[in-house]
Amino acid sequence: MPADWLLIGPRGSRRLRGLQQALRERGLGAAEELHYEGLLDDPGLAFEAIARRPHALVKIESPGEAPRLHAALIERGWRRLGEPAPRPRELEHGELAYQHYWFAGFRDLLDALPAQANYLNPPDDIAGMNDKLACQQRLRAHDVATAPLLGRIDGYAHLRELMREHDCAQVFVKARYGSSGAGVLAYRCNRQGGEALYGSAELVETGLPGEAAVRVFNSLRPRRYGDSRRIALLIDAVAAQEAYAERWIAKPRAPDGGTGHYDIRTIALDGRARHRIARIGRGPLTNLHLGNRRAELDDWLDADAMRTLDTATERAATAFAGSRMIGFDLILRDGRAWILEANAFGDLLLNLQWQGLSTYQDQAGMAATHPAHPPRRIAEPAHV
Repeated sequence: MPADWLLIGPRGSRRLRGLQQALRERGLGAAEELHYEGLLDDPGLAFEAIARRPHALVKIESPGEAPRLHAALIERGWRRLGEPAPRPRELEHGELAYQHYWFAGFRDLLDALPAQANYLNPPDDIAGMNDKLACQQRLRAHDVATAPLLGRIDGYAHLRELMREHDCAQVFVKARYGSSGAGVLAYRCNRQGGEALYGSAELVETGLPGEAAVRVFNSLRPRRYGDSRRIALLIDAVAAQEAYAERWIAKPRAPDGGTGHYDIRTIALDGRARHRIARIGRGPLTNLHLGNRRAELDDWLDADAMRTLDTATERAATAFAGSRMIGFDLILRDGRAWILEANAFGDLLLNLQWQGLSTYQDQAGMAATHPAHPPRRIAEPAHV
């Protein structure tokens, strides 16, 4: 029997609208909504709502695409950490800053939710997937093949030191608490002193008294930096919000005759691989909102490759066994798979179907409780 739903998310979120529409299409009743904006002031609202509907499936949605909520979470996190620095200033549209405060605030809000509820994805798992470094470490602890970690970095000089120690010439620098490619930088250097950095981050040097020397903005236009001074400034600015580095694994060339390389987004629902799509980019970042294109995988992957994709997805899902919906980004190449990221909110994939259902239509038919099913036999992982 389909679940009764309780949704937690930003007021007016298109994610909430997407699942509500899917419920209507199935002829099911509307989900009750709780908005983060209200929970910030009164977390007791969640206890009351869950007590009213104790069997409801509770879906906690992304707090993204809501600038005022983002600012409130930064403020909350800054206070949660004991006000360790001057009060965060107001951010401009698209500015990437204070991500460590944002995560502390979001984590604090998740911790304020009832511990006992029928969550689609439990708050602790959501926090675990939004801490990308901890997430990668957790995946590896579950024998999931991931990009090898160089570790946390505190700036450009530290990154170069780690790259020398690991004899590594190209890495991805990732904001520890980012999403949607925010703060992700592809960096390479050579023995002749040449270096280049790619990403969706725009570096702005202000030079104004009383302001930060540099600011970083998310850009929908991928950018390339070749100047060492600006590369160092950008990496330092991202690392100031906490960042880590991992080895850059080359993505396979898209086999459609066009220019570009691709990775894959898959959705695991109740531990099984469902929706999947190729994300093709001409640069190192393949996030679809950056103007990259997508393609169906059915014509690209043979049965063995598809089986490898499903196996990798399902093994990765075991690292968050309490979560019923996870989006994974992965590279599939030469019969091997590497998980790049796990996304607690990875289901916003418009016009993508699996067995005739969108991601939200698929979820709308879920049972209230995790169906018991025998675990699929999973082969031993391959590491690099």
